[in-house]
Amino acid sequence: MHGQGGYPLTMGQRSMWRALSVRPPEQLWESNQDLVWSLPAGTAAEQVRQALTALAARHESLRTVYRPADEPDAVRQVVLRDPPVRFTEASVREPFDLAAQPAWRAWLHSPDDGGSPQLRLVIHHLAADGAAVRILESDLRALLRGDRLADAPTPRKVAERQRADEFRARLIAAGEYRRRTIAAAPRVPVSRGSLVRARAHTGIPYGVVRDAARRLRITVPTLLLTVYAQALAATTGRTDQLLWQLASNRLDPTVRRLVSSMTQWVPMLAACDPDGPLPPMARGVNVAALRAMQHGVYDPFAVAPMDFDHGSFFTFIPAPADADPEPSEVAPRRVEFLPPRAYSGASFYLMAWVHPCVQFTLRVMRGGYGRAEVERFLTTMTDLLLRAVEEPA
Repeated sequence: MHGQGGYPLTMGQRSMWRALSVRPPEQLWESNQDLVWSLPAGTAAEQVRQALTALAARHESLRTVYRPADEPDAVRQVVLRDPPVRFTEASVREPFDLAAQPAWRAWLHSPDDGGSPQLRLVIHHLAADGAAVRILESDLRALLRGDRLADAPTPRKVAERQRADEFRARLIAAGEYRRRTIAAAPRVPVSRGSLVRARAHTGIPYGVVRDAARRLRITVPTLLLTVYAQALAATTGRTDQLLWQLASNRLDPTVRRLVSSMTQWVPMLAACDPDGPLPPMARGVNVAALRAMQHGVYDPFAVAPMDFDHGSFFTFIPAPADADPEPSEVAPRRVEFLPPRAYSGASFYLMAWVHPCVQFTLRVMRGGYGRAEVERFLTTMTDLLLRAVEEPA
């Protein structure tokens, strides 16, 4: 394979690589994402293959391999000139050899009901994080339509910028912020327990939550983060909470369309009274969340390793840019338990979707949390969110 490089990794790539370097072999597949994208009716396999080839030519992370080193922080990326597009079925549980091949596979799937064809993908988080996946899907649809796209930013250029003298002070400040925040957080003994995974279908529409956030003059993710902190306070009896947000690190317009792994965990402290008035709590969480996001880019090898048992973790999945806010009526709620997946990483982790209705998926691997406790937490959080959207600002 002929390639350019090796180039250093971005801070987001370094965070993912460090996490992989301490993960047991049987858990390496857990960073694979299993995706299904609908395609326009009548789309031919050759059209999809050509669009995927153009997509790989456009985004360097789809034609990148990684050159390991004796020290994990010395790994380099090599950008291949003419990578093959592997248009073959793959299992999400099959780990990628990151040093030998680009970390993605794609194939066509025809539904049994005769519906429109689907594109199935398995792609490693190192090649594309959650925000990057949405960019890839958008670009693929544009390529299938024959649209002309502007040049895409590249990870190696971002990595070069993050090592420039003018960026060094930002990295140091972010590292110091991270250290101070963790040191100030209450330390609660945690033991690992069985994995329990469940999803709360709150029945609360996106438009209702969006309107409530506007009344409070905060963002939708801040509203959900506040309710998360409230639910933790209500179920643990501790008002001060260490929360970890997954920062997308795409506030800079020059990296907004970057396909790579940009996300990094960034801590914040929140003080919440589940019985108190929401507006002052939400404002406090909003300030803390914004401060945290300003320190979302840091060198993971310059700070203490992640302790995934210290604090509670949160990821927000935004609505599509063209999301319709309807329906507006609150629907019946329910909690469903899901099969186990991904034993690596955070032992208390909530993912929040908002469209078309709010859903919370909670994954817990902590002693004292079984199905009853997980259902109680999700029910408490749904109750608090419902109270938030019904109360005037």
